[in-house]
Amino acid sequence: MKFILLALLSVVYLSCVTHPDESIVGEWYGLKDGSPVTVKFNDDQTMSIHAEAFSGLSFAGQYKINFDVEPIAIDLTLPSGMVCAAIISFSDAKEMEFYGFFGAPGQTQRPAKIEKDLQRPDAIYLKLNRDKKVIEQKTNEVTPPKEAELAFERNKRLGRGLNLNGLLDNNSGDLHLYPIPDQPIKPEYFKMIAEAGFNSVRIPVTWSVHASKIPPYTIESAFFEKVDNIVNQCLENGLAVSIDIHYYPYINMHHGDDDLSFDENIDRFYSLWEQIAEHYKDYPPEVYFDLLNEPNMEVGVQRYNELIAKTIQLIRGTNPDRTLIIGTPNLGQSWTIGLLDLPEDDWNLIVQIHYYLPHLFTHQGLAYASAAESEGVMWEGNPEEKKPIESDLAYCAKWSKTHSRPINLGEFGVVEYADPASRARYIRFIRETAEKYDFSFHIWGFREIFRVFDEEAGKWNEPVLKALIPEK
Repeated sequence: MKFILLALLSVVYLSCVTHPDESIVGEWYGLKDGSPVTVKFNDDQTMSIHAEAFSGLSFAGQYKINFDVEPIAIDLTLPSGMVCAAIISFSDAKEMEFYGFFGAPGQTQRPAKIEKDLQRPDAIYLKLNRDKKVIEQKTNEVTPPKEAELAFERNKRLGRGLNLNGLLDNNSGDLHLYPIPDQPIKPEYFKMIAEAGFNSVRIPVTWSVHASKIPPYTIESAFFEKVDNIVNQCLENGLAVSIDIHYYPYINMHHGDDDLSFDENIDRFYSLWEQIAEHYKDYPPEVYFDLLNEPNMEVGVQRYNELIAKTIQLIRGTNPDRTLIIGTPNLGQSWTIGLLDLPEDDWNLIVQIHYYLPHLFTHQGLAYASAAESEGVMWEGNPEEKKPIESDLAYCAKWSKTHSRPINLGEFGVVEYADPASRARYIRFIRETAEKYDFSFHIWGFREIFRVFDEEAGKWNEPVLKALIPEK
């Protein structure tokens, strides 16, 4: 009799976990890209997702669930008409995994099984729990030591800045990312940048094109001299300067390397930073090291955090007091800031985010950003347009306060052929929001299709300049 009773109870328990509609109704909590997300299913088949770090994933919609198939199928319908064809799995009554693909109605294939290591941009994976503690532990403030103040002071020194692109970042000799080679810059432009009101510049550098592929992977001395010339002119004109590794095989591009393996390129990356650190060890604190631009999804979060930790350690051997700038995982996005795992014993670090949303406006007409058909998109600056931007950057400010790490908005901008008034409005709002939260910033960029300066005419785009450096 006791055995029969236990068996009946087991059947009842399993059915409650895996079949009744009420098993999904209510609030669920989890982390998306390391930041809190709340999912709510109502008994009238409406639902909502609130992702604190990413407004693009926050929406209210409808759901339809089918418990009679394996795995359990669930379909979400967004206000835009887009759908998410997904599957769910319950480990018990308090824990659920959700995995699905976003797309157009009737054209979105449901995944066959749950995957956790995402490589496709239309996929979403969430591990959800009924217990709110899973997100509360991410919002507990740290107690920083006194030396943490230095990084905030150095971030203020960066202040308002721009990216000096097209000087040292061209890949045409190796990876063919640009159709034209880097062009020299007139010496008087450094003075013009400073006089316009900018405090700093970020210099994108493609070191890999100018370094040996044989250990110890020596950087060409002539290229060091070229970089020195740019850095020194910045300093002579009162501009702080950050130098990065901008393009690099395997770990921040989709391109590999025909000569070196993934692991060999990692060793080469470490060697490059050891050489750069040694070369600039006696430069003033106005020189910052920006470790890696937009790490890709292939390198992954864990390997990226390990890469950064080791690189910091190597640089500290020669530059114990140098301020380092650390980008976020998975393409440097603002909403992946929660995935960073920084060394707990190093507080002289600035965290860098990039922000280009909405892409259909900022990258309109550009095929590589999936915005080729979006020419003519306007940005009016109304509350509906401002709300997601404010939400995303406010979360980064919250993260900064919680973790006591300053923020640099290392890239943002709009293609030059967008509507001029819309472009200026957008840039002004980004700048105002960044400064409201004490972020330093570097707009992309000085030249090329996002340019804020017309080198042929030798003058600034005045509406954009006023949006970046308001008149006193």
